[in-house]
Amino acid sequence: MTVPIRILAAALTMSMAAPCAALAVPAEKPVAASANNSAITPAPGVPAAIRYIRKVEDAPGETVVSRRSGFQEALGAALGRQLARPVRLMPLPRKRMMAALEAGEGDIVCGYSPAWFQGKVDWTRPFIPTSEVLIASRRVPAPTSLDDIRGKTVGTVLGFNYPLVQNRLGDGFVRDDAPSLELTLRKWQAGRFDYFLATGVTVERQFASGELDAGFSQLVISEEKTGCAVARKGSLRADQVNAAIDAIEKSGELARLLRLR
Repeated sequence: MTVPIRILAAALTMSMAAPCAALAVPAEKPVAASANNSAITPAPGVPAAIRYIRKVEDAPGETVVSRRSGFQEALGAALGRQLARPVRLMPLPRKRMMAALEAGEGDIVCGYSPAWFQGKVDWTRPFIPTSEVLIASRRVPAPTSLDDIRGKTVGTVLGFNYPLVQNRLGDGFVRDDAPSLELTLRKWQAGRFDYFLATGVTVERQFASGELDAGFSQLVISEEKTGCAVARKGSLRADQVNAAIDAIEKSGELARLLRLR
């Protein structure tokens, strides 16, 4: 079945973010995954902080736009309010997040799925809508299916899994990895390749900020919902987080949070 293509024109309507009532307490600097993160003992009578892992890029090239995306901070704060616990943000490179969870050095990371983010963790129910898209430059015909990129170089992020594309194309999936999506975009703009993979939200944000010029074509590969990975050695349980997610969704707060992406 052919997936419809959306040609993005010179402007893209973006939702305006609603103000967030409370914020999580960020770490002063990116926190390395170490035993020190699990060694902090709260004062008597004070609930332990939820160690909420937030991705930071692990290579130069992260933009102001990506740094200012407030969704993760706001979601962490909302979960903390529902669980009656403070939240401590743990900025970590993506490739180190799972190790921190498995070691019990962080409690939770949100916005992923088991297919992309594999490890010995528990998962909440999916609740964050996302899409995976293929972006093609104006130099090539707009693709109508994944078969159109078989054997062609595609910009990807190092260490990131693309199970749907890999299963469909097999050896015909030719990756050109960069340490971050920002660097992948730069290589694509420089003409190193004509295609790259990203999430729909990321592409919209890049277009609105002027990082991504009009004239490209976009093929939606998949649409699904992601959830949160919960450390088995941490201080949270997946059922507790699910109850908090239910409350956030029922109150209407989740819809407001999603507009921050």
